[in-house]
Amino acid sequence: MAKRVLKLSFKNEKNKTKTITIANPKEGLSKEVVQDAMSKIVEAKAFSKEEVNLYATVDSAKYYTTQSDEIFDTDAE
Repeated sequence: MAKRVLKLSFKNEKNKTKTITIANPKEGLSKEVVQDAMSKIVEAKAFSKEEVNLYATVDSAKYYTTQSDEIFDTDAE
């Protein structure tokens, strides 16, 4: 079963990468739409840890698809 996520990468104020992962993202989002949404996160300055802004600048956005093949599931039996 394949699962798709959207990973939004930012740089914090110490130039370390921070990522927000979105499960079941809308397909086919344009670069402009994603960049605009990420810029709003940066502008909000709503997330910090030890007085360091965690999402200071926009870095990248990528869709990821993972595949898992079930061997067994005790809940399904």
